[in-house]
Amino acid sequence: MNQSAIYNAYYHGHHKGFFFWLRNARSIALPQSLLPAILAVVLCLPPSSIAMQGVHHPLSTISALLAVLGVAIGHLAMNLADDYYDYRRDPRIRSTLSSISVRARLDKCTYINNGDATPEDLFRAMVVFTLVAGLCGVGCVVAQFILHGVEAALAVVFYAALGLIFGLGYSRRPLDLAMRGLGEPTVGLIFGPFLMLGVQAACTGSLFSWRVMVLSLAIGLLVTNILFVHSVMETKADEELGKMTLARKINNKSLEVVGVAFFGLVPYILIAVGVLTRLWSAWYLLSFITIPMTVYLIVSLSRFTRGLPTNDNPRWWMGPMPEFHLFQEAKMDWFLIRWLLARNVVMYVCLIIIIVQLVLFFI
Repeated sequence: MNQSAIYNAYYHGHHKGFFFWLRNARSIALPQSLLPAILAVVLCLPPSSIAMQGVHHPLSTISALLAVLGVAIGHLAMNLADDYYDYRRDPRIRSTLSSISVRARLDKCTYINNGDATPEDLFRAMVVFTLVAGLCGVGCVVAQFILHGVEAALAVVFYAALGLIFGLGYSRRPLDLAMRGLGEPTVGLIFGPFLMLGVQAACTGSLFSWRVMVLSLAIGLLVTNILFVHSVMETKADEELGKMTLARKINNKSLEVVGVAFFGLVPYILIAVGVLTRLWSAWYLLSFITIPMTVYLIVSLSRFTRGLPTNDNPRWWMGPMPEFHLFQEAKMDWFLIRWLLARNVVMYVCLIIIIVQLVLFFI
């Protein structure tokens, strides 16, 4: 099965419209933004050590919902912007480079190369998603202004501005962070501290709390690992594109594996530190049940970088890997299994802590 066939199978029944752009905005990656956002909301539930009143006033609840929705739509807008500016930089990105084993990138700009949409369609979709995310942000600013005044509203504006600047700067000049080896840490900041502290501001009007900050650093590192694993596996393709990823900057297979271990294991240390300093409950240590997933990812990627057989197959404890058989048929499973495993670690860590926090709240 070639890329065109896998594309048609994966996107069957989707036409230009909301669901077309939702799929092409790589909604498969939404857990890496949606779950940290929900986690930040749950951390604000009373009783809470976070400043101000938490999520209990109806207007705060509305603001929290708008913040989560805005984060998710903003994430999709950022993905579309990445496609648009990548395509403008080099239109041959997918059609030409697929011949040098960039099979893992089937869904990025394929819809342009095969005529399903034009660059102008992509630009319009990017603008619409960005505007909707912006409207959600405006709603949060207004809610916090009514509840807590100017300083609370400015706290929301501060994090929204950081997300917008770094989100667009990821792939757009003059920052062009993804082409300078700064893409991975940038995404970690956006989906870790900026996102979670921003959602906290939208819920409570508070600019900062160590409780959210430390946990957001842990989540940000796990999200960084998703992109870093991606770039380690696609070093050759990125070199052809002239894209200077963090993996290319390191340019050493052993150190790349060390990097995956750092991004994957340090978050558990941060969670343990939070428990020891009583920032949160010892029950947060339940998230450590995901450590075998991270260890497997490190070992598998280590063998991959050395050209050794990995015998990677989805297992129940690795988490959801939807429609994986399609990618096996297209011989792209070598990429998807590690990418999805890194994503699922983020997803499970967030879900476990969300459940723990909700149980503690209700008891």
